[in-house]
Amino acid sequence: MKNIKSKIRICVPVTGKNLNEFLDNLKKIQAVADWVELRVDSIEDLKKKDLFTIGTKTVRRSIFTCRSRDEGGQWSKDEKTRVTILQNAQILGFEYVDIELKTLENQKSVFLGKNKLIVSYHDFEKTPDKRSLDKIIEKMIKFDPSIIKIATKVNRYADIIGLIQLMVDKRIKDKIIIGMGEKGLITRVVGPLFGTYLTFAGYKGRFSAPGQMEFSELKKIYKLLNR
Repeated sequence: MKNIKSKIRICVPVTGKNLNEFLDNLKKIQAVADWVELRVDSIEDLKKKDLFTIGTKTVRRSIFTCRSRDEGGQWSKDEKTRVTILQNAQILGFEYVDIELKTLENQKSVFLGKNKLIVSYHDFEKTPDKRSLDKIIEKMIKFDPSIIKIATKVNRYADIIGLIQLMVDKRIKDKIIIGMGEKGLITRVVGPLFGTYLTFAGYKGRFSAPGQMEFSELKKIYKLLNR
């Protein structure tokens, strides 16, 4: 397991109930993490001008997303506004913009940004069988993403095997494969070793998905593996 450091990318989600809290958390997280996920769906009164402010304060590699509630986010307003926020993020040039497969399928012609696209799929109840996951991947590939992201709930050992098989899948070079929940924790640790582009971790008790580890604890594990 030596020399794994170059394979490891840990992304820490940034949240906040208002813009000031969000920017304060962003500053603290960027002091320790190389990657940040900008979860603007957590900002209750988000305005278009706020996106520009967030962009100017983001100095680490970043993933922008505005996640709907049915995909695990906190967005409570209408879908049209959420889609507009994602469009504006592309126009403003955030490095990566994460858009759900379902959203892309419903809004096929509106996402024309030149920045890198992450197409994501979440299932908080189960890990679909291989045939179903293959169909999901084929749908994702049609949007020509830079990265595909699949995050599913792990309920049994077989789910972990299925997710690891996706990690080594050669149909797309860069992918993020995550097993959510307590039983899926191992996938968050070994994912980068099996080909996952990055893994996610929480920071000081703030977590954006079930089963995330604390950033400092995950760093310790990789340090031990790299000895």
